[in-house]
Amino acid sequence: MNERQPPPLLTAATADVLRKHAPFDAMREADLVHLAAGLKLRYFAKDAVILSPESGRIDSLFIIQRGAVQAEEPSHVSINALAATLTDGEVFPVGALIAGRATTLRYRALRDTFCYVLDEARFREVMASSPEFHAFCTRRLAALLAASTRGTREAYSNRAADELTMASPLRNAIRHAPVTLPESASVRQVLELMKTKRIGSIVLADGGGRATGIFTQTDVLNRVALAGQPLDRPVSEVMTRNPATLSAASALSEAAQLMARRGFRHVLVLDEDRLIGVISERDLFGLQRLSMQGLRKDIGRAESVDALAFAAREVRELGTAMLAQGVAAEQLTQFVSALNDAVTERAIELAMRDHDVAATGFCWMGLGSEGRGEQTLATDQDNAIIFPDREGEDREALRQRLLAFADQVNRSLDACGFPLCKGNIMARNPDWCLSLQEWHARFDDWIRNSDPEALLNASIFFDFRTLHGDAGLVEQLREFLLANVKDRPVFLRQMASNAAQTRPPLGLFGDIVGGEGGTIDLKKQAARVFVDCARILSLSAGVGAVSTVERLRLTGPRIRMSDDDVAAAIDAFHFVQMLRLRAQDSLDRGAGASEPNRIDPDTLNSLDRRILKESLRQARKLQNRVGLDYQL
Repeated sequence: MNERQPPPLLTAATADVLRKHAPFDAMREADLVHLAAGLKLRYFAKDAVILSPESGRIDSLFIIQRGAVQAEEPSHVSINALAATLTDGEVFPVGALIAGRATTLRYRALRDTFCYVLDEARFREVMASSPEFHAFCTRRLAALLAASTRGTREAYSNRAADELTMASPLRNAIRHAPVTLPESASVRQVLELMKTKRIGSIVLADGGGRATGIFTQTDVLNRVALAGQPLDRPVSEVMTRNPATLSAASALSEAAQLMARRGFRHVLVLDEDRLIGVISERDLFGLQRLSMQGLRKDIGRAESVDALAFAAREVRELGTAMLAQGVAAEQLTQFVSALNDAVTERAIELAMRDHDVAATGFCWMGLGSEGRGEQTLATDQDNAIIFPDREGEDREALRQRLLAFADQVNRSLDACGFPLCKGNIMARNPDWCLSLQEWHARFDDWIRNSDPEALLNASIFFDFRTLHGDAGLVEQLREFLLANVKDRPVFLRQMASNAAQTRPPLGLFGDIVGGEGGTIDLKKQAARVFVDCARILSLSAGVGAVSTVERLRLTGPRIRMSDDDVAAAIDAFHFVQMLRLRAQDSLDRGAGASEPNRIDPDTLNSLDRRILKESLRQARKLQNRVGLDYQL
């Protein structure tokens, strides 16, 4: 006898409800209808236990139509027990159903709740026919991340459509108010203002405020420096008169054509008769050439700190472009870190022209997020120098030479948008410009004493890698670290205890709990948990990897973490990193709070909030794993 099928209208209505949630929104229509036709609706009163370990082998999938379900470990009296709140569209217990076993969690209705129930036979049929449903059930977090990435790509693509193209009006390309001086100003005054504002041109105006000329870096070279003109000369005598102008409504393509036709590099933009900005050839060129390869070449060709700073600023624009293309967080942070590495290398090369340090055999190390290759769009400096111990060489004299060199590099990087470290963890600090033997002694002291300051330093300095110079010194230091930490379990336990102080912002029922103003800090309260735990696990296993993801991938098998647990932790870390990138991009565009890593979870769409909640649960799970290893 065939099972009675629900009316087509009811099936269609059910499919419409499901289609609002992942993964159902990505399923083919036939697969979704087949799933919807097999659902039965059940009601659970508040506090009713829906499923528990005592329920036995799981033979149905539950999909929350409306309501809320708490998933908790039976040992919920433990402060480390995991709990999560599941809401509309979420499913449970997938893992137990696929494995044909009992659930390890207790599912309880937090309020009156309605659930769709799908029997095992229909569940396996849909698993076999729908790749989207199969991917979701076997790697749920990864599938949700894919859906979020699609949404991000669409959002950025829509935004890009509203932003600059060669057909956009010039007024949309104006980023800053024009900088002007009266034409009676001296060349010296103009150059001083150009240096202070870090700009390449200044507009000169007559007594009525009408633009009469422009003075650019090209004019400095051709009409002042090479012509041997005194700096006290009036700029009106060396400026470019009657500069090209276009109305604010003109297209960017018109500016490009005008520059090409008349040989100008700047066009003044007027709103009626009022000057509102200046468009440069570089502004237009940037619309057509923003690529990793192009930026890398610009960085390598930079002959001054100003030129390097301009290229460094474009790294942020590349990050935005990659977000729009749906580039995954891991690849995006690798690209950004690689370009930032190139900026650092070029800053070092420029400084070496002024300092005779090449023969010292030094190595410039990146620390912290730079050491891990996990820099986002907003990052400060963390760096140090290591140099060899050579017989008969005056160590202090060598250090002083390197400190002067490092100070110039640190200041150059600051000009390129990498702020000086507030904690002074920079190569120009004598404490962090050390010989290999001194670094050995410093690391050994931290490992043996492990006071709060030592633990803080370890969390920064143990994430190090070569950026320029003798990489052999860094590898020797890494070998020393791994050999000594392995014999100091007390130190690792103290690191674990210190890392446990930062708990993911999840409430008693597993929902996201915001702090001041309802916001959370994605770096301090989420990303740092993964970073700290991965560092501790890798050091304990003798793994020399530095990046968080590589530490988890290489350490997991050694400490018997399942492949699924490792993959879920990595996926969760990537999502947190992606949210940080989005927040920093929004901040750069004038939106959001003043802190680059702080977000309000309530501003996220339902899918991203759902993934963030799951990511925080994965952070807590990883933290609990470390806690159990060290009996915290």
